[in-house]
Amino acid sequence: MKFLTRLLVIAFAFGANGVYAQAWPAKQITIVVPFAPGGNIDIVGRTIGKELALILKQPIIIENKPGAGGMVGATYVAKSKPDGYTFLVSSNGLVTTTLVRNDQQHKDEDLVPVSLLTIAPSVIIANNNNPASNLKEFITNLKASKDNRVVFATPGVGTTPHFVSGLLKIAADVDIEPIPYKSGNDTVTALIGGQVQLASESTQVVSSKIKAGMVKALAVTYDQRSSSLPDVPTTKELGYPSIFITHFVGMMAPAGTPTDILEKMNQANQKALQSPEVKTIFNNAGTLVVGGSRASFAEYMQKERERLRVVALDAKMIQ
Repeated sequence: MKFLTRLLVIAFAFGANGVYAQAWPAKQITIVVPFAPGGNIDIVGRTIGKELALILKQPIIIENKPGAGGMVGATYVAKSKPDGYTFLVSSNGLVTTTLVRNDQQHKDEDLVPVSLLTIAPSVIIANNNNPASNLKEFITNLKASKDNRVVFATPGVGTTPHFVSGLLKIAADVDIEPIPYKSGNDTVTALIGGQVQLASESTQVVSSKIKAGMVKALAVTYDQRSSSLPDVPTTKELGYPSIFITHFVGMMAPAGTPTDILEKMNQANQKALQSPEVKTIFNNAGTLVVGGSRASFAEYMQKERERLRVVALDAKMIQ
């Protein structure tokens, strides 16, 4: 009798797990953005989140948790319950932050990949009062002046713009002083106000501001021109091919999240990325839709980590 009871308990447990897995999602899902509203990651997260709500038939809440170059939000998700109801959307900081700072409050393995979502080139921008029409002219003018130093705004230590400043330092042999702000929007505001000389942000964030004449585009950090800024030369065209970096945005989940849920969310992301509305929004902003499997995202991050580790060392970015 005890044996039979035990079998029934086990059978019920497996049955309950099966129903739970099939029922996902059964409630609201939270997607954490580790930066303030208005930046590249926030825009991608909200665009994808809106479509995911339709696909998964559950509310999607975007929760901004800025701080420490994205580490506050990333740590929050890493320590969240791995039940498939809390996800992170983040950028290169997922692989670069630990390359330049050692105060991260979670381990890299505490977060697992779900999907690579988008890639957007970075645009190096200057204040409209700067006489240079492109990055090459800016560097030439800088070296002709007495001060071979550039104050460069970034959204935080270890972010893509921080690495743009490091790549520029190496390629142009100039002195760069990176100044951290809370978000990409804040860096642009500082640039407009003349508090810094240069900044860089994704095409997603700055294309409209460039077209509106608020800031001046000097170069796109890619090997081909952006669809949203076809008149802006690439760093490769200007003679600085090593200044190559993008703002990728991917989704992560707490380690221990059931594999079937990770796969379902990956599939939902692929579907969301193929939405005509989503494609139009991203194309107009010069953002490339990527997608792909969980394994391909993990491989992509590892290659970026290895490549940018060299940059961090050469540019003496490590704190």
